[in-house]
Amino acid sequence: MSDLYVEDPLTFWCNNYGLGSAEVVFLGIPFDGTSCFRVGSREAPNRIRTMSYNLETYSELCRKDLKDLKMLDYGNVIVSPGDTGESMRRIKETVADISGKFPVIVGGEHTITLPVVQSMLRKYPDLHVLQFDAHLDLKNEYAGSKFSHVTVMRRLVEILGKKRIIQVGARSFSAEEREFSRKNNILKSLERLPGFGFKGPVYITVDMDVFDPAFAPGVSTPEPNGLDPGEFLETINSMKNQMDVIGFDVVETCPPYDTSDVTSLLSAKVIMEMLLALKK
Repeated sequence: MSDLYVEDPLTFWCNNYGLGSAEVVFLGIPFDGTSCFRVGSREAPNRIRTMSYNLETYSELCRKDLKDLKMLDYGNVIVSPGDTGESMRRIKETVADISGKFPVIVGGEHTITLPVVQSMLRKYPDLHVLQFDAHLDLKNEYAGSKFSHVTVMRRLVEILGKKRIIQVGARSFSAEEREFSRKNNILKSLERLPGFGFKGPVYITVDMDVFDPAFAPGVSTPEPNGLDPGEFLETINSMKNQMDVIGFDVVETCPPYDTSDVTSLLSAKVIMEMLLALKK
């Protein structure tokens, strides 16, 4: 009877499937090695897991239940503190392990999106990236490095080309970044997004600072005048038949600055609603 006193390790929701049979795979990436303002997003994967237990698995918005999905929590990537290059290599190889599944990646800082997309290009060479973010992340380098959470989208533009990147929600950027975005026509408004035609597989990356700090105060680089979570989720749900989404990430939640776990709870809600809306 000793099993009465043993509980499963903390995981996202009802994950009872092995890697072979799972369709959805959660993966935490506790990396914040290039954060330049608030540090602590490495704590987010486990904190968001904890807060997910407060949510019911049924979505009234989607009229679907997480219990109907075959899911697995694959745990966290063991990153290499102080070694961004090695951490990126480990992330890329771990994501390759779950190739063919629907990955839900939980950061960590935004730099992690680069190796995730690089790994997914092996299966989806015509991949498009849809970014929700308060910042453009298009700097060519920062503090002498080309690999940072503020340069990640610039690196992805170099890999994918300007026609396969769409950015929504940006309201804080340098003049150089704004000019780059304008010339390449990659910044769109939330209102115009539903009319945009996506051709090919889409990977979505959500930086939690896309939301106004009133809704998401505990992020690494907060920026006023952001999106309302309701309008974001309604837009995602309205577009579910317009995009072939093959995975997404949610990044930049920063638990040490998250009073009452407001942002971690919203992150869990965003993950849940996006998964139910977008997983075919």
